[in-house]
Amino acid sequence: MTTSPTTSSTNTPKIPSTNGQRPVHRWPRLWGRRMWMLLALGIVLLLYRVGVVHYSGISLFFDEAQYWDWSRDLQWGYYSKPPVIAGLVKLSTMLFGNSVEGVKLLSMACYIATAAAMVGLARALWPTTSGVRTGVVAGALFLTAPMVGLLGMFASTDAPLLLFWTLAAWALWRAQVTNRIGLWLMCGILCGLGMLSKYTMAAFALTALWTLWGVQGPKRGLVRVGPWLALAAALVVLSPNLVWNAQMDFPTLQHTADITTRSDRDGGPVSALTFLLGQVLMLGPIAVLAGLWLYRRARNEPREVAGASQWAASRQMLPPSQWAARPAQGAPSSAAPSTLMGGAPSTQFGSADARQQRARATRTSAYYLASVTSYRFLVALSVPLMLVAVVQAFVADAHLNWAAPATVGLFLLLASSMSAPLVPLSVPRPNKWLWFAMATNLLLTGAVIHARDILGDRMPSKADVLVRMRGWEAAFAQLDSLLADPRVQGLPVVADKRLLLTQAAYHWRAHQPTIMAWNPKGLRQDHYQLQHSMPNTVGQDVLVLSESAQPDAILARFAFKRELGRAVVSVGSDRQLELHLFLARGFVGYDNATYEEQSGTAGDQSEDTPFTERPKP
Repeated sequence: MTTSPTTSSTNTPKIPSTNGQRPVHRWPRLWGRRMWMLLALGIVLLLYRVGVVHYSGISLFFDEAQYWDWSRDLQWGYYSKPPVIAGLVKLSTMLFGNSVEGVKLLSMACYIATAAAMVGLARALWPTTSGVRTGVVAGALFLTAPMVGLLGMFASTDAPLLLFWTLAAWALWRAQVTNRIGLWLMCGILCGLGMLSKYTMAAFALTALWTLWGVQGPKRGLVRVGPWLALAAALVVLSPNLVWNAQMDFPTLQHTADITTRSDRDGGPVSALTFLLGQVLMLGPIAVLAGLWLYRRARNEPREVAGASQWAASRQMLPPSQWAARPAQGAPSSAAPSTLMGGAPSTQFGSADARQQRARATRTSAYYLASVTSYRFLVALSVPLMLVAVVQAFVADAHLNWAAPATVGLFLLLASSMSAPLVPLSVPRPNKWLWFAMATNLLLTGAVIHARDILGDRMPSKADVLVRMRGWEAAFAQLDSLLADPRVQGLPVVADKRLLLTQAAYHWRAHQPTIMAWNPKGLRQDHYQLQHSMPNTVGQDVLVLSESAQPDAILARFAFKRELGRAVVSVGSDRQLELHLFLARGFVGYDNATYEEQSGTAGDQSEDTPFTERPKP
């Protein structure tokens, strides 16, 4: 039986009796009808996104093309990213081929796995049947959110990051509740895998510190073996990437530092406010407004508490810290339940020691964990990273996806307003708000993706979110036959932009060209400059790919050059893609000193050495 939380000592649920000191492992059912409906929703949206990719004619974004190129040479690190994304693309292409859809597919499927992991996290936070339903609502909001609708179109580092962030959150919550060594190790391994996906995972350390300090206090939270084992496990998993970085003089860490301190825009209050408004759009404006309004309404209304039949007789209901102090039977919050709900303390806890023991027992009681600490945990899961991103936006601007993992906690908080996790299933839920929020999310995302289909060629290119993926396949196809010419077949392709190198590597993959970066200054500002720069060796013959009809800075360093072909593709009413391919023979070095040294013409002022001719005094 349940009652209003303001009426009597039956506020807190009773736990089914067990025969031993530890309760029976029995959780609310996870794989029920609602979970299968959530997975069905995810699969339908996945098929829709694959269809958009296929029928819109878009190619890979240049970052995706670079990940594909990385996947052909797996390493423990790359210039701008850790290695998981390359491994994920490698597995995806092994399963589904090298088509645009094949490169993207496993990354796109990661969002379905993340939604399912959110249900598991909700069940751990609120071990009731209603809690599982809350997780399903959170997963549905997540899958239909504009953030996932847009990120879910691409192979990106955010896909595995969100999955490992959610799983690590589950492991952290269970570990700090049960103090099981296996869960601590699992948490560390998941954090390490998250770091190997994207260094944004480092912000999870702030969540862990907040959680451990807030739930158990500084001494009981941190001065124990588990958290340090988790840290050690994370470092072991990350260590191959650290070794790779050390061998390469830490290019990835340097790149991460550069993009967080430098920007084409200046930051400031307007940038920070724009970033926050962007986060609301990414979550779904109606979902945010509905969640806030329902939360405010729920605070002013009495609410029933889920009965004993819905609560899991699990270790969360009787954590190890309570085994010695509590009997095998009874409610986890049987001591002064009215106090758990905010009532006055009982007079039986008069001494300071007794009050301290009572406070500790209250913090670790099952009902307090589910009704209070769980919400604080979700705040800790979201706020630290969001604050870091807002500060970054203020200092030097920030991309909207930089705070993507923070949305996991935010979606669960929004879902707890739309589908309360600690009330009986029979209590009415505001389902109309949920359906309205999901529908508006899908409509908003669809309007953005299909804006060109709706408005046609009249739409400015800047308003087309897919414009930078359009036209590449057609442009490279126009030049493709030139690479089959026996006179140039097998020559390396050289360009001075990473964009061109990545797209050439992917779209000309049938020819398997050697890709080299034009790098006269010996810079280390991208993957190709770091590992695939054109060597400063006189006499090379290459193909030069450029967006300019006269790339004189490159062609001037060759004895013979000739344009082989030109491709022009319109990708919008005010935008076109233009590529030029040149045959360049007789490389004379990046500078005159190189030519003189390697050709043996040092000091020679004859007319036969025009490239080394010094200006006359």
